[in-house]
Amino acid sequence: MKSHRSGLRASRLARPTDQVDRGAPLADRHSVTFWCAADHDTVLTLAVEADVPSTWDCDRCGGPASTDRGTAVPLGPTRWFPRTPYEFLMMRRSPEDGERILAEALAAMRKARPRN
Repeated sequence: MKSHRSGLRASRLARPTDQVDRGAPLADRHSVTFWCAADHDTVLTLAVEADVPSTWDCDRCGGPASTDRGTAVPLGPTRWFPRTPYEFLMMRRSPEDGERILAEALAAMRKARPRN
């Protein structure tokens, strides 16, 4: 059975790499600190010529972080179950289909039930 895994692995974008072009000088770099609403700091090392993004995801809590401490918007509450089983059912079936399937299931259940 063939595996569906990709040969690529994730790596942190902010971590400096050991791989350099042979003989090429490294670009001038500077560090930029981002602060989230929970006051976590995330430090990025960027090339001086690179545009600094206005927001970045916090390394610890995943919330939005900005370069100005105390100005990041708090991350809203996460909804653990984005949809209920009923909502998934309604995405797949129309109300008429639902009524028809329910009637068939009830008829099969009544037929299988022993009579007293």
